[in-house]
Amino acid sequence: MNGVSHIIGGVTAAAVLGIHSPAPLAIVVVASLLPDIDRSNSLLGRFIPLLPSLLEKVPGKRTVTHSLLLGAGLWFIIQAMSPGWALAFAVGYGSHLLLDLFTGYVALLWPLPIKFGVPLFGIPPFAIEVAAIACWGAWVATGGYLLFLNMLHA
Repeated sequence: MNGVSHIIGGVTAAAVLGIHSPAPLAIVVVASLLPDIDRSNSLLGRFIPLLPSLLEKVPGKRTVTHSLLLGAGLWFIIQAMSPGWALAFAVGYGSHLLLDLFTGYVALLWPLPIKFGVPLFGIPPFAIEVAAIACWGAWVATGGYLLFLNMLHA
């Protein structure tokens, strides 16, 4: 999935869960992009010159940065520093992992070599991504965004 899809997924999950203040939403956005730091062409990877190229080679794509171990470790650090942002981080990071399960295999239990994914019975991952963005666009076009705007002003 691309970064825009992950941002849309993270922000939508946050809205559904009642996260609608600017600072927590910013945490959701960054956390929804963070697992792809293992790719030099990702939205975050383009701004960090060395780390993505190292992670792409060892341990590889969709391994350590897509693991529950790293997610939990970062969550504990954020929880200790700013408990109010821990939920926002978990929503963004978790939504990324969930979405990636539909577009390939993810080493959720890294360092164990087991990878998880949802079989799509021959449907190309790109089609899933296009369908998800189309659904989100329909939600916006039919006024579903008004619910989100009402939450912002509540």
